[in-house]
Amino acid sequence: MNHRLIPAFILLATSAIGRAQSPGPGNAPQEESRYETRYSVNVINDATFYGGLSAPLPRVLNQVLVEPAFAIRERDRWSFSSSLIGLSTAYSDTNTQLRVRETYANLSAGNFDVTAGRKMLLWGTGYAFTAAGVLDPPRIPTDPSDRLNVNEGRDLVKADWIHGTQAISAAWSTAALAPANTNLHDTAAFRYNVLVRGFDTSLIGGHDRGGDSFGALTFTRVVGQAVELHGEAAWREHPALLLGAKYTAANITFIGEFFTPPNIPYFRDPGVSPLAGRQHYVFLNAGKARLRERPGWKQWGVSGSVVANLSDHSYTGILDVSRWFGNHFSAYVHMEAPQGSATSEFGAAPYTAATSAGVRFQL
Repeated sequence: MNHRLIPAFILLATSAIGRAQSPGPGNAPQEESRYETRYSVNVINDATFYGGLSAPLPRVLNQVLVEPAFAIRERDRWSFSSSLIGLSTAYSDTNTQLRVRETYANLSAGNFDVTAGRKMLLWGTGYAFTAAGVLDPPRIPTDPSDRLNVNEGRDLVKADWIHGTQAISAAWSTAALAPANTNLHDTAAFRYNVLVRGFDTSLIGGHDRGGDSFGALTFTRVVGQAVELHGEAAWREHPALLLGAKYTAANITFIGEFFTPPNIPYFRDPGVSPLAGRQHYVFLNAGKARLRERPGWKQWGVSGSVVANLSDHSYTGILDVSRWFGNHFSAYVHMEAPQGSATSEFGAAPYTAATSAGVRFQL
């Protein structure tokens, strides 16, 4: 995709949305259609400034993203959804690419659903980490909400059977179309989900072609109106454990997680030595979507986080501030400050601070 095509692509998507949503002149109201369609476009200009560089690298990374999405549904029988990413990156060189974030079809028949295509699954319960999300997109603790929407789904075929409080899912995912630098394999996975005494519980099992079999248990439990507990236990060569909680009070949300994975290729972060042994992580976050319920303040949002590796005593502090301008435009700042020794996971970052500033248009 050429740099000069991005503005034209935005205008084309915007005009298509207008034609789809605006009735023709003189048309009388019609009966409810059996088809429901949705269109959207998301445009982001994001610039990241690196401070205290310890390597001869460019100080500014600029990214322009155009993210159109389309979905059509025919009553409760079938649906088709697609979400694309046009990404232009300027750093040491300029690179432009088109990614398919999701494109899948779904067919429903009674208690059965069948899905085929590229889709993002969320079998894990964690916010910043996951041990059981075997087909989930990767979690990035310093950006758990995927602020630029760049995560891509897995290419799969999935069948679901739902009856009352129980659900069974079977999925097969191929790695044939995955990028070459990802640690993905052809994967067969099964999930049994059931609600028992208020616990939303899942049993997960499967096998990676050319790898090992795995198993996992997840749970989520809501206590009262303000507390949610969640956890995951998994076995993939060795055990992995995640325990977390979310608490909401006065419109402020607090999230805490403890995660301990084995030091194997599937879980290992690139910054961790293969000889480092089992790692132990903590994630703490506090955020408020609207600072105050007053004009001029309710458009602001703020969030602060800390991600720490307890094994090598390194950590990263994160601050996010955002503001809406009307219904379509917003601006944000995302700051990261890694700390630790030069041989630690977070301290090994080639910068002492990274500040991202961006503007977003949504339609």
